[in-house]
Amino acid sequence: MIIKPILHRILVKPDTLESKDKVFAAARAAGIAFEFSNERQREQMAIDTGEVLDFGPTVFKDFGSENPLQIGDKVVFARYGGKTIEDPETNIKYVLLNDEDVIALLK
Repeated sequence: MIIKPILHRILVKPDTLESKDKVFAAARAAGIAFEFSNERQREQMAIDTGEVLDFGPTVFKDFGSENPLQIGDKVVFARYGGKTIEDPETNIKYVLLNDEDVIALLK
């Protein structure tokens, strides 16, 4: 499935809990599987950084500025902003944000 943002939307692949937490990363590398509860889901929802995958043609135009984003940029976005979308073929979760929900560009 192809997810193509329209208008002022930005498609972001959020960082995962495993990529942000060294304990989870080490456990996964060692082949250790954890059984997670709703707590893990809450922690994943609290992650507010990710990689820009695509954006619509009118991103940031309502603010009278040029689009500062490029594909592959790391951004910080509003914690509960956007809409989570899951690709049914890969089960990868993405976030579709309004341009105003992107609050910082990480360099």
